[in-house]
Amino acid sequence: MVGGGHCQPDAVTFGTLIKGFCMMGNNSAAIQLLEKMEERGCEPHIVAYNTIIDSLGKDKLVDEALNLFSEMITRGIAPDVVTYNSLIQGVCNIGRWKEATRLLTEMVSCNIFPNVFTFNVLVNALCKQGMVAEAKSVVEMMSQRGIEPNTITYNSLMDGYCLRGEMNEAKQVFDLMISKGSMVDVQSCDILINGYCKGKMIDKAYNIFKEMPLRGLVPDIVTYNTLIDGFCKARRLQEAEKLFSEMQGCGQHPNI
Repeated sequence: MVGGGHCQPDAVTFGTLIKGFCMMGNNSAAIQLLEKMEERGCEPHIVAYNTIIDSLGKDKLVDEALNLFSEMITRGIAPDVVTYNSLIQGVCNIGRWKEATRLLTEMVSCNIFPNVFTFNVLVNALCKQGMVAEAKSVVEMMSQRGIEPNTITYNSLMDGYCLRGEMNEAKQVFDLMISKGSMVDVQSCDILINGYCKGKMIDKAYNIFKEMPLRGLVPDIVTYNTLIDGFCKARRLQEAEKLFSEMQGCGQHPNI
């Protein structure tokens, strides 16, 4: 294309190639293309930067992503919500949650408004760190900003409570989801069932399982595996065997 001299690549061409290299995991080639854009008199754009920043974050090359972010700002290219979402996801992936909250504060101060994805990433990261009180504060912040928490938000919060063994609080989140309409999904039930089983509350876990069809939900292999394991650990082998047979009857094939 370039060698023949007949057709010069434009911003769209470079953007497509950058996306392709990032999808292949070749971030260095994508960054080189970004540099070549300017050499060819083609101004690098926000989409190209966002693509590479997101790819670097997913590959846990967060410092490189932050360096590229700084370079972008120096060039006078204003970040958007996609930029910040990628950076927040990246720092959360490696447990740098303090940096995630700093980025959230920074984006708000720049009048870039977080969306539900931004908040969900933060809630999930904080819950995995066992910081459920902080995660709950983020959920409250969402509501204050007029952003309605979704199933992913509440599932993360519920999982956080389950990881801490705070099953009453986890059930309150589950009940809140029910009160808001059809927010509960199979994963919601799996999270609560797993929490109850780990807390040796197998009957409560089984009650959630029995309520699933009433909510139009079909138990999956995770549901059955968790409950069967729970019954076995409670030495209630007859119920475990019954559930195993039921699982096969429903077309769920046991895994290893």
